[in-house]
Amino acid sequence: MNTLLAFFKSRNWMLWALILGIATGLIFGERVAFLQPIGTGFVKLMQITIFPYIVVSLIVGLGKFNPDQVRSILLKAATVMICLWVVGLFAIWCFTFTLPQHDAGTFFSPTLIAQNSDINFAQQYIPANPFASLAEGNVPAIVIFCISLGMALIANKRKNTVLEFLEVIGQGLTVISKKVIAIFPIGIFAMTASTAGTLSVEQLNNLQVYWVLVLCLGLYLMLVLLPMLVAALTPIKYRALIMVMRNAWITAFSTGNVFIVLPIITEGIKEHLRSIKQNNEQADHIAEVLVPIAYTFPSLGKLTTLIFVMFAGWLTGNPVGLSDIPNVTLSAMLSYFANVHLAIPFMLDSLKIPADSYQLYLSMSVLTAKVVSPTTVVYIFAFVLLSIFYCREQLHLKRLRSVYYLTLLSALLPAFMLTSFTLNSYLAKNTQAADEIIANMVIAEKVPNHVLSYVPKAYQSGELSLTNIDVIKKRDLLRIGYLVDNVPFSYFNQNNELVGFDVSLAHRLAADLNVKVEFIPFKKHQLSEYLNKGYFDVAMSGLEINVSDLTKVRFSDQVLLLQLALLAQDHQLDKFTTLNDIEKQKLTIAHVEYAPLLTKIANNKPNIIFKQLANLKAYFGEPEKYDALVISAEAGFAWSMFYPQFGVVVPQGGVSKYPTGFAVAKRNYDLLNYLNAWLDIQHANGQIDANYRYWILGQGSQKAIKRWSVIDEYAPELFKH
Repeated sequence: MNTLLAFFKSRNWMLWALILGIATGLIFGERVAFLQPIGTGFVKLMQITIFPYIVVSLIVGLGKFNPDQVRSILLKAATVMICLWVVGLFAIWCFTFTLPQHDAGTFFSPTLIAQNSDINFAQQYIPANPFASLAEGNVPAIVIFCISLGMALIANKRKNTVLEFLEVIGQGLTVISKKVIAIFPIGIFAMTASTAGTLSVEQLNNLQVYWVLVLCLGLYLMLVLLPMLVAALTPIKYRALIMVMRNAWITAFSTGNVFIVLPIITEGIKEHLRSIKQNNEQADHIAEVLVPIAYTFPSLGKLTTLIFVMFAGWLTGNPVGLSDIPNVTLSAMLSYFANVHLAIPFMLDSLKIPADSYQLYLSMSVLTAKVVSPTTVVYIFAFVLLSIFYCREQLHLKRLRSVYYLTLLSALLPAFMLTSFTLNSYLAKNTQAADEIIANMVIAEKVPNHVLSYVPKAYQSGELSLTNIDVIKKRDLLRIGYLVDNVPFSYFNQNNELVGFDVSLAHRLAADLNVKVEFIPFKKHQLSEYLNKGYFDVAMSGLEINVSDLTKVRFSDQVLLLQLALLAQDHQLDKFTTLNDIEKQKLTIAHVEYAPLLTKIANNKPNIIFKQLANLKAYFGEPEKYDALVISAEAGFAWSMFYPQFGVVVPQGGVSKYPTGFAVAKRNYDLLNYLNAWLDIQHANGQIDANYRYWILGQGSQKAIKRWSVIDEYAPELFKH
């Protein structure tokens, strides 16, 4: 009974709140989403004391040292930090090679052509205006300012007055933090319940391989590598260290925020050293100084996000090889001194991984934080404790316990790697392939339709060349011309149904006219002939509005603005990185559209030969004949889902866009006016945007599954109205 009562003491409420929150989320599902603002409020409450605490602890901690102590402590702390980086990066690289075989292919994303933000290290680390840095929450600049001021006070003979004043403020901040921590289990419960209740199955399925990878890596770093290193090299026992880190770990896990637990980490280290009679004034000062420094510099928690860069390369067919490791490691260490959200796009760009992969990271950032933040907490504990005992010259390996833990952490590394590889191999086999996703896309709203593979003889007489809205309504039929296999604008899905962006719009247009729709195929060079002879009323299929065709047919207003790009086999993409690279090579490039533009280029660049194909599928039949295919980036990514050995590149210095639209015969002004007005309405009511998000970006391409909960599964009648 006494043991049970001890378990229910307040120091265990963090853990109970976490368990109860997960259980509540699983039981009630999306019904507990309303708790999220409560959790957010508690996070804000925890942040009240953080910035003042960093300022006070750094200035006081450094100011109380003498010059010789500071030099020695910072040098030894830097040695410990570098050693932890080396060991941690080795473990991270080991886990990157547990990724299974995979056929890459993803939908297009606009971030592919977005300009990456440059990492401004000067702004990030130089406190030109310390007060602005405080207001903007620029932690690195604040830390550097406080370190500078603290070190400046070391030799000042009148520093005691200032330091005592700041120490009193620090004690007050600690009291506030403890009061907030006492009620913080409420916030942990709210955040955990809302997350567990609203996290969709689709979010887990989309990046489940990455989630398993980062989870196995995080568990190895948190439970094996870092705490066992501390247990092996210091007098602190493994179990005791886990218990000390528990509250900070749970808070970081629940909130995804390390910043708010810095005071908990500092006080936890000082309290534990007191409990094992290893404390002194110097140890307390070291903890106060090194905790904010450890948070500011790249931590192993932050470096675990490097695994996402490797995952993105694997996912998009640009895997990082052994030869890339030195350059990637150096780039990572430099870029992670900045914000993670600046570092990851920088790393993706340096490895030539499509920039739109960053969207995947953002979509998983909430889940990833549940591993990254606790790992960072454990890293800070390990770094500070190892530094304290190193400064005391109490690190040693001459114990049986040291050999035991070092052997154990070495043996567990391949075990965790094998677990990661086994789980991910299974998941990769059971995950829906990219080509299956796009091949199973359907049109939500259809009208009666007829898809032809030829032009009927009845249409070839020329009698239907003059068409207007009244004629279409009278015959109760809208005739649409489509390009065959023009993914994602018009193509046949797995059920042999004609689908795509433009096909979906054709169905909506026919529905608004209250008529049936008929689809008739044509090839690009037949566009003006078939339209002006009346073989069909409107041509739709991602048609480029170009100067050459303006004199032959009438184009509607712009439907989409597409990005010109090149599609090539993955191993050849490096040849097309920049326009300068392209201009220096002798190339044969295929195309279906863009003849006017490419003719001008060919005249100026005789080393580049362009060959027109009947349709896009012809390129994939004989890709060895061509170096690349000119295509829109939007279509290129869709094709790469069917042919994952191909990739898309937008050459730097050649960012060119072009409009697409519908086409009608030159004489059919009435129909053209109707189409333009109809497009204005579709743009205004969001239908064009909805189609773009579905067919081009792939949003909603996988069937949404209602979030599972215990109540919905076993007692749905309880919440029926």
